[in-house]
Formats: sequence, C-alpha cells, structure tokens
Amino acid sequence: MKKFFFLFIVVLLVIGTVYSQENLFLRDEFGNPDINGFWNFNDATPFERPKRFGTREFLSSIELEEKIKNTLGAEKARERREADLSDRVIATPTSNPGAYNDFWSDYEDGFLNTRTSIIVFPEDGRIPAIREGVSTQLSPPHANGCNTNNVVSVLRPVRISFGALSCDRPEDFSLASRCLFFPQTTGPYIKANSYNNNIQIVVTNDYVVLYSELGNDPRIIPFGARPGPHNEIDTWTGNSTARWDDDVLVVETKNFSDKLASIFMRMIAIGSAEDMILTEKFTKKGEGALVYEFVISDPGTFESKIHGITHFSRLDGVIYEFACHEGNYAFANILRAARLRELEQNINSGSSKKADI
Repeated sequence: MKKFFFLFIVVLLVIGTVYSQENLFLRDEFGNPDINGFWNFNDATPFERPKRFGTREFLSSIELEEKIKNTLGAEKARERREADLSDRVIATPTSNPGAYNDFWSDYEDGFLNTRTSIIVFPEDGRIPAIREGVSTQLSPPHANGCNTNNVVSVLRPVRISFGALSCDRPEDFSLASRCLFFPQTTGPYIKANSYNNNIQIVVTNDYVVLYSELGNDPRIIPFGARPGPHNEIDTWTGNSTARWDDDVLVVETKNFSDKLASIFMRMIAIGSAEDMILTEKFTKKGEGALVYEFVISDPGTFESKIHGITHFSRLDGVIYEFACHEGNYAFANILRAARLRELEQNINSGSSKKADI
C-alpha cells in the first residue's frame, strides 16, 4: 500500500511538472495570469494561407527554416537597397521622395509562429466566400495615389486603410491617411503591420485596457455584463466586455461603426462591420509569450466565421505617444499638391480651367 501511494505521488509530481512548464507564469494580485505590460506582435506569417499548403496548418521544419532564411534575406536586401539611397536621390531628380526608410520597420518575430497562415478557419486558411452585394474596396496602386481615371471603383464611405479613392476631398482618403483609425493594428482585430507592432495591456479587477502604439486609440473594456451604450450607438472600436475563462482573457465586441470594414488587408477592405461580432482570446504561454486569437462572426458579409491565431512576445522597453503626421497638418499640402498637379495638366493640355489652390 505504501509503495502504491509513493508511486501515485511520483506520477502526480511528474504530471504536475510537465503541466507547470507549459503554464509557468506569474499571476497578478487578483489570481489571474499577469499579462500586464508591453507586448510586441510582429508576425511574418501571411494572413491568408498560400494555396500550395491546402489545409495544412503548420510548416514543416524544413519550411520553417526556409521562412526564417527568406525573412533575413529580405532584410539584407532592403539594407543593400538603401545603402546609397541619398546619393541616388540627389543624382536622379524625382517628384516622389518616398516615405519611410527601412530602419523604421521591424520584422523580427519574438515568438515564432510556425503556422502557414494567420487564418486557421476556414480550414483552407483563406477568407471565406463573400455574400452577394457586399462592398469590397480596393486601394489604388501606389503609382496612382489619387486614383486618376478611377482605376479602382469609388465607393463611399471610404473604408480602405491605405491610399485614396480620389484627391478631391479629405473624405475620399483612407482611414489611416486621415489619422482617424489604424485598422491594421488597432482593430477590429490585432494584426501585424511593418512597424509599431506594440501594445500595452493593463488589467485590473474591473477593466482591461488595450493600448496600441499605432494610432493612440486605447480600448477601455469592463469586466462582466454592464449597461452599455444603446444598440444604435456605434463606434470605431465597438462596445466590448471582458471575462476570464479559466486562465484565458476573453473579449467580446459588437456595435462597430458602419464606416469600418469587416476585414482589412493592406490594399483591400471587405464588407462593413456594423453587424460583426468579434471574439478575442489572450492566452499566456510562459513569462514571455501570449497566444492571441480572434474570431470574426459576420454572417451578412461572409458565409462562415473567420478564426485567426497570432503571437505576442514581451517587449523589452516601453511605447511612446504616436503622432499621425504631427496632427494631420500634412493634409492641406496633400490636397494642395493635387490641385497644383491638376493645374499643370490643364496648362499642358491647353485648358483654361483653373485649379483652386
């Protein structure tokens, strides 16, 4: 009997040790996993799965090694391309000075995602079929920043994240260009951009705050069911509630603005989010990592739900206040440049029409 009891204790200790290695993390003063602090969500995993992978969710060891190699190679190529950038710009006059140097961007994955795509459902890892009549907006090519000759359809309200559907008025520019909202990192779901992929999480007994560096749009979310705004009141970040499901932080959000798309990718915005329900889960993995999951339920836009998984890693540092081209002062010059270009075109074509600048 004593021998059996001893073996039973040993088995419990072994199982407990294995379990604790997976779930070894500090807890806050309320007994929940301590996820307070600064996190980075860099993730080089494609949002949609390349078709060659079919329904396979994870990379093989060889494919993972190739992914890491390609990521490093692309970084080196960007460095080489910019090595003599200033000399080339001076030597060759251009009307387009460009935007961000490569040093602004950070592509290193702190908590490597071995999946073939961020989307894990539908099982092919791709955006599901879109309902008939749903609006899909495209950003114009970078070389045609004002969408001259309407190379992409002009659909309003403008929900794209980048570019402009025309340079006739501010409302035709993308959400990020207008400094209104940064859907690529702020929401509705959190997804890696080329830079500023940082977030601060603050959890109390009553609220959780999700504060993305890009955009200055903190989401202040109460725990438990509380009287919220009327269903007719929609906002950019929606109306959220939080709860703990064992050791998993769950956030559910609805009442998004109809000016927001259901899905954002860099050059496309699909649907409108007013009827969308977003469920997010934050699961701590050790002291330095979080698994972030989102489920988009929008039956008016898509024929099935969308489930995605990405990774956060502890940020060794802090985040700073974000400024969107310093208070959006650049916008007057953007519009003025468009009018000057129109004037130049009118002069070249012999038109007497004057541009209002």
